Amino acid sequence: MIEALSYALAYLVFPGILFAGAVGLLFAGIDRKLTGHMQNRIGPPIWQEFLDVGKLFGKEDITPAAANSFVFNCAPLLCFGAIMTVMLLLPINSSQPVLTSVGDLIVIIYLLNIPAVCMMLAGYASGCPFGTIGSSRYVVQLFGYELAFIIAALAAAAKVGWSLSLSSIVSYQAQNGWMVSQVALIPAAIAILIAAQGKLLRVPFDIPEAESEIVHGSLTEYSGPKLAILRIAYDIELFVVAAVITVLFFGGPVPHTIGGIYIPGVASFLIKCFGIVVLSTVIRNIAARLRIDQALKFFWTFPTLLAAISLFLVVVT
Repeated sequence: MIEALSYALAYLVFPGILFAGAVGLLFAGIDRKLTGHMQNRIGPPIWQEFLDVGKLFGKEDITPAAANSFVFNCAPLLCFGAIMTVMLLLPINSSQPVLTSVGDLIVIIYLLNIPAVCMMLAGYASGCPFGTIGSSRYVVQLFGYELAFIIAALAAAAKVGWSLSLSSIVSYQAQNGWMVSQVALIPAAIAILIAAQGKLLRVPFDIPEAESEIVHGSLTEYSGPKLAILRIAYDIELFVVAAVITVLFFGGPVPHTIGGIYIPGVASFLIKCFGIVVLSTVIRNIAARLRIDQALKFFWTFPTLLAAISLFLVVVT
């Protein structure tokens, strides 16, 4: 009973829905504010994302007549559930996450692909041509960035004896320094940052939801509470992807002492995640959108090659 209650609290409070939702929405608000400054605008307040999501929950819930209602209505919930499950697998406050197994990394890679699959199905089920086009682009882009993401993650796992446990990866970095501080893994760190930009559909890889071309892609027909759930899921995914990269290459929740000031593990973890989000925001504001064929060619050459080089160097050294 007590164990079940602890899992429920972890899922609902920390590091679950309340914590992940608050951090994700805050990061999204900072992203919008920074974008405004980079475009010589004031930008919205950093709490604007909270207001927008709250307003959407008060809107009418509409399902298009042409849509497959079951798939259309279930996709947002499945997307949200998958992202929240990843939160429980991440070591945020210590090297030991709420849920753990010997194959954490495999489970996380699988769960991070569920939102993409949900969006593809939602676009096809919406009965909207813009949604169908967005879904078809999503399929192509998924096969581009995912290969680089997986190889880069495997390079980090190979460094700790092919351990797929995030606890082992964090413990190794606590004793030997960040993965990114090792020359052999620098290419993999660059590769996974590029792949994450594609996974999060951020410029120059926002092709599946290009607003100037296909309105909002798979999400075109969504409104009200369902759109609010999808926005929360995306904002949390922004945090989650940054968190996965932090765990694999930047030490995870390892505490630090800088200038005599002790920085606890969770604060260190959030600062690193914030830095990755800021880097992603800068890239999306200085780059131009690629075509889907250009994006696929790019993913299968530059980041995939970098990740493969790292994996090779780790294996042979």
